Amino acid sequence: MASAAAIPAHGTCQVRQGTVDYAGAQGLAANTKVIGSYPAAELARGSVTQRIDTSKDSFARTQVLDSSGTLIGLSNPVWLLRKAPPGGIPAPRRA
Repeated sequence: MASAAAIPAHGTCQVRQGTVDYAGAQGLAANTKVIGSYPAAELARGSVTQRIDTSKDSFARTQVLDSSGTLIGLSNPVWLLRKAPPGGIPAPRRA
């Protein structure tokens, strides 16, 4: 479930999903695809539910586009791992 506030009129919130790059060599935008797109008017009515395929390691994040399609905001990724990554989780990322 996702919600967003203060999206500009005629703006859009997109949900993107990408493959995991354990080495960190690729940017997060390079290997993602849009799996959901929600106009500001739809989000103004409340939250939306987006199904995400978790059958393989991946990550998901949201981004907001203004009415011209310009990226104006994005979220941190949510990592969807099936098991601990090779080499474990780095200490600074353990909560």
